[in-house]
Amino acid sequence: MRFAISSCAKEDAGSRAVWNRMAEEKVDAVILIGDTPYIDSTALEVQTKRHRAFAAVPEYQNLLQSRPCWWTWDDHDFAGNDCDGRAKGKENSRTVYCRYRPQWTFGEKDQGIYTSFRHGPVEVFLLDTRWFSETEKSYADPQKSSLLGAAQWEWLQRGLKASTAPFKILACGVIWDDKQSSEKDDWGTYMHERVALEEFIARNKIPGVMLVGGDIHASRVLHYKSKKTVGYDLVQFIASPIHSSVIPKLNTYHPDLVRSAVEPHVFMVMEVDSTVTPARVSAELINRHGERVFTYNLTLADLTHA
Repeated sequence: MRFAISSCAKEDAGSRAVWNRMAEEKVDAVILIGDTPYIDSTALEVQTKRHRAFAAVPEYQNLLQSRPCWWTWDDHDFAGNDCDGRAKGKENSRTVYCRYRPQWTFGEKDQGIYTSFRHGPVEVFLLDTRWFSETEKSYADPQKSSLLGAAQWEWLQRGLKASTAPFKILACGVIWDDKQSSEKDDWGTYMHERVALEEFIARNKIPGVMLVGGDIHASRVLHYKSKKTVGYDLVQFIASPIHSSVIPKLNTYHPDLVRSAVEPHVFMVMEVDSTVTPARVSAELINRHGERVFTYNLTLADLTHA
C-alpha cells in the first residue's frame, strides 16, 4: 500500500503541482490532515464557497477520480487560526465538511468528524483535534481541559483494541508534541491525554501504532524513546505544507528529532509492505518535482512489545 499524506493546501500553482505529483507516484490512497482548504470563517456561505472553489481545482479532481481520499480538519478549515471547540458556528463548518467529504462516517451523534478505515495492512484513525478541545474536562485529568473529548477517546480505545491491522496510523491536524510557540493547538498542551494514550497502548499491548501530524509548515520525523512507557518506540511523521509558505521557526530542536526539512510543496508517501517478514514501512518526503527530500524506514518488529 502506498499512501500520500500531507496538509496545508491552497488553489495555487504549487499545490496543483503536488496533486499531479501524487498521481505520478501511483499512490493507492490520499490522506489530507487539515487546512484543506483555508477558510477562516464558520459562516455557512463562506464555508460553502471555499470548499466549492477548492474542490473545483482540475488537478485535485483528477487525483481523486481514481483513488480514495480521507480527510480531517485543522484550524483554518474548522474556524480560524489556533481556534478550539468553543468557536461559534462550528456546526456550520461540520455541515459543509460533511457535504464535501465523501467518508463513511463523521464522528458520532452529530459531534466531531473523526473516522477510521482499513486499507490493506493499515488501519487509519483520523482524529478530530478541534471540535471537542476546551469544551469539557479531560478524561485523563479532571483538573485540565480535554483535547479529544470523552466520546472520541472511548471510540479510539474501542477501535484500537478491535483492530487486527498490523499497522495503525493515528493521524490528526496538529503535531503530537509542543510547537514551542505562543499557540496552544498541539498535543504538548494536552500532554496528559497523550500520556493516557501511551499507557493505553502499553496496557493492551497494541502493536504497530504510528503518529502522523501536520499544521506547522515544516516536515519532520521524531523517534521517541518510549519503550518504558509504551513498550516500543513511537514514531511521529509530520508532513506540511502542500502550498508555498514555510515556517522555519517551527522546525524546532527536539531530542528525538531524526529527520526534518523546511521545504514547500511537499507530501509524504508511506509505503507499507506486509508481504515481507517483518512487515515494513518506508516513509519518503517528496516535493512537487519528485525529488526525495528525506526517507525514514522501520519495521513491525520496531513497533512490537518485547
